[in-house]
Amino acid sequence: MNAPHSQIVIVGGSLAGLTLALACASRGVPVHVVERSARRVQGGDSLSVDLPALAATVGHNPRLHPILPVVPAYRDRHLTTWPALYSWLHDRAAETPGILIEEGKSVTSVANVGDRAQLLFSDGTEMVADAVIGADGYRSTVRQAIAPDAPLARHAGYVVWRGLIDERVLGRPIPLPATGGLWIEFVEGYRLVAAVLPGRDGSLEVGHRQVTFAWFDVHREALLRRTNRLTADGYLVGTLGPGTIDTEVREELLALVPRLWPATWAEAVDVGIRSTDVLSGAPIAEYEPSRLSAGRLAIVGDAAHVVSPMTGRGFATGVEDAAVLSRLLADQHVGESVSAPLARYEAARLPFVRALVNHSRRISADYLRYARGP
Repeated sequence: MNAPHSQIVIVGGSLAGLTLALACASRGVPVHVVERSARRVQGGDSLSVDLPALAATVGHNPRLHPILPVVPAYRDRHLTTWPALYSWLHDRAAETPGILIEEGKSVTSVANVGDRAQLLFSDGTEMVADAVIGADGYRSTVRQAIAPDAPLARHAGYVVWRGLIDERVLGRPIPLPATGGLWIEFVEGYRLVAAVLPGRDGSLEVGHRQVTFAWFDVHREALLRRTNRLTADGYLVGTLGPGTIDTEVREELLALVPRLWPATWAEAVDVGIRSTDVLSGAPIAEYEPSRLSAGRLAIVGDAAHVVSPMTGRGFATGVEDAAVLSRLLADQHVGESVSAPLARYEAARLPFVRALVNHSRRISADYLRYARGP
């Protein structure tokens, strides 16, 4: 016999948090999601998605109405945009019974207090719950409570310049099939990735799609330190968001475009670099967890483990976290504390995610050796 459902609070209402919320609700476990920002409209660029795994986890099929716009990528994977996936998950969560989403609520700390979990908020209020699950990203507040001796992710040694451009602003459409295309190349130590994705309205019509690029750059450690995104001992504490990248850096990148990028993608990259509200610089982080739970606290997604985008496993691993944790919460036994399924989650997932982070480190080390040369 299963126990009566515990009061579960999920900290973070981005991709991992919404995925976990839907996974829990689909298994009859109600959750309360608290998110510091209002509903987001931008973030990231392209994401690799395993559609069957996502459907099985969240209880909604992204291939049925309302459809998640995607294009084929490789093997059984598809590509979508961060805003499209976020909107699809948020809309499903907002209409699903058993999910309460509270936005504009910033968590400053969490802690195990007796047989409950306590949350403190920036507005001075507090909340207690049976369990708190951190899905609050690579600078997770919940992780700080679970692993106070190792709360920060380490810099992998490179930055990814990202942009997402409407095809209609280009002088000519990208000459690829309407279903999209993925291009990956190493040039002069840089790794360049580009793709054609569905438009903001989901359109795959030529001229109405979106173009994404990710430019891997190993030459920006000084920039990160100068702008206080990187600590002296190599831990990441910030990113280079749109509007924060100075003119000198943009001019350096623009000068490299004709030499590095083929004509197919050069204009889109140029437009992205010139647009102050488009270009972002993501310092790549890696975090290998020693724990995934502590008492009535647990972490999932980037709060739990951070890998390079070159693994293609970032979002996918968060989906797997959500599938395992939601099942264990749904199967909580009568008379046992919610800390028991959280401990079982750690036992099931920790060996896998630690191995994945070590795989990511090997990929990063190989790339750094190639990019920096002898």
